[in-house]
Amino acid sequence: MTRLSTAWSKLRWSLAQRGLAGTMRTALGRLQPQDGTAGVEKPMLHPFDQRHGVDTSGLIGGGDLRSGHKNDVFNTAYYGMAPSRFRRVVEDWISDSGHAAISQYSFIDLGCGKGRAVMMASEFSFRQVIGVELNASLAKTAKSNVVAWTDAGRAVCPVQILCQDATEFSFPEGPCLLYLFNPFAAPVVKRLIERLETEFAGRPGVLDVIYFNPEAGELLEAHAGFKLLWTGTVEMSEEDAAADHVASPEDLCSVYRWVGV
Repeated sequence: MTRLSTAWSKLRWSLAQRGLAGTMRTALGRLQPQDGTAGVEKPMLHPFDQRHGVDTSGLIGGGDLRSGHKNDVFNTAYYGMAPSRFRRVVEDWISDSGHAAISQYSFIDLGCGKGRAVMMASEFSFRQVIGVELNASLAKTAKSNVVAWTDAGRAVCPVQILCQDATEFSFPEGPCLLYLFNPFAAPVVKRLIERLETEFAGRPGVLDVIYFNPEAGELLEAHAGFKLLWTGTVEMSEEDAAADHVASPEDLCSVYRWVGV
């Protein structure tokens, strides 16, 4: 890809994500001189990767996640979820008596990136864990990570990575826990909701959604088929806070349940 076509792809992504005004603000902001007072430099490699011999670190902007798919302009970015936040929310969800046993649930991470959440989910006794990723390079890395993870004996349930469009994924039978770490913008979330309507028509109460950084959460909240169970902030461990380049204490997480229409 030429530099011109690369620049055009990034511009299309920025316009789709931020709009014209937001794109201009971002560009102007990058022209401002840096004062060098950002504070202590954080490590590039997260302790999760050092501990487990996997590759889930790094921030990749949505404009650099080109796959040739029509939904590329709606990619947000890749960044691995803080392990402490993920485990706290999943453990809280498990402790809720308002759903079936975890062993009956399939855990599905749409936009799984390099697979950090998929690996952590496989430590719980789900029926199965599935990661779905559109970008072939990220999916390849996720598959390698899962192999290393399972070879180390950390997975206690079947786990797989699929390279495909999230809105075309066929959900397995039985209860499902859908996990989203703000992987794509509202237009794709809207199409995903339409898919969920079809997949879970007549199956109220067997789909829960954990949505971190729910930028398109209003689409779920406005839909009669979804009930908001909880929304709030999730504390990070000191280790994650020291290593995370992206997360903020104000980041929200919302949990929804499909109740049918």
